[in-house]
Amino acid sequence: MANENVIRANEIVGNDLVKALKRRGFEAEYVPTGEEALKRVLELVPENASVGIPGTVTVRAIGALDALKARGNVIYQHWGPMTNEERRIARDRENGADVFLTSANAVTREGQIINIDGTGNRVAGMAWGNGLVLFVVGINKLAFDLTDGLKRAKSATIPNAIRQHVDTACVKAGHCVNCSVSGNEDSMCRAILILDQAVKGRKYHVIVVGENLGY
Repeated sequence: MANENVIRANEIVGNDLVKALKRRGFEAEYVPTGEEALKRVLELVPENASVGIPGTVTVRAIGALDALKARGNVIYQHWGPMTNEERRIARDRENGADVFLTSANAVTREGQIINIDGTGNRVAGMAWGNGLVLFVVGINKLAFDLTDGLKRAKSATIPNAIRQHVDTACVKAGHCVNCSVSGNEDSMCRAILILDQAVKGRKYHVIVVGENLGY
């Protein structure tokens, strides 16, 4: 019964968030599971489209990368072994793809989408995507307001740093130490993007998922 209550609660909260996102100009919808989110991704991404997938655990967790590859979509991504120059080229191609498929570090209950980036490529693609900018966002990314959202976004840095084997100051301390003040060279929180509304001329679609996904 408790599980059913959580599922129902997530549905109520998720649909309320969808309404908030729509008020800010984003196309948005709610699905209860990652499996259904993957189904919607495959429906929204044309079979002949190129897809840029930046650093996002969520998109990979629902199996979107493998499913799109198997279907024949051209995928651009910078994860995996490559030289710095190859990684730079891959990031440029991600941002120039027909679809930019990503997630968010936080979304406020009022529909503002928050992301923090170390190199700026991901937030650049979100603000200036070539075609459709498609977000897949787990219910765990919901924040009360901008202040809470920024805290939530920065909290994702520790697991991301561990994943990338980067010994940031926050990994050592176990919490955010405000690298912008301390001047830590390994800081991964260098560019912050708040999508307060859908950017003019861009196409956005947000899939809110009633499960915990990503960091």
